[in-house]
Amino acid sequence: MKNLILTTIATVFLLLTSCVHSTPNNSDAKEAARAAIIHNLKDPTSAKFYHNETINNIGNNTFVYTETLIATNSFGGSIVQNVTVKVKWKGGNPSKIENWEWSDLQIIPRK
Repeated sequence: MKNLILTTIATVFLLLTSCVHSTPNNSDAKEAARAAIIHNLKDPTSAKFYHNETINNIGNNTFVYTETLIATNSFGGSIVQNVTVKVKWKGGNPSKIENWEWSDLQIIPRK
């Protein structure tokens, strides 16, 4: 009985730890980048992403993310903007936003 309990605990532990990947991927970078972008908008709830993103892994757990979005500006109007941000994974679980830092955020209105 004791062996069965230990085997069950070990199996559950392996299943749970195998679900978390240990290195960042494009999907993790995308979520971190979008969080940084939304955090810096005047009206974060107005953001609508075009889903035309490009994600470039530039090495050293750093990614450059570019996408187009529509968001409300300071005057209350909707504006199409191109956004670019660099995100770097600091370690830990890469699917958690708090394990990323961002820099070089550019939000540029499209003409």
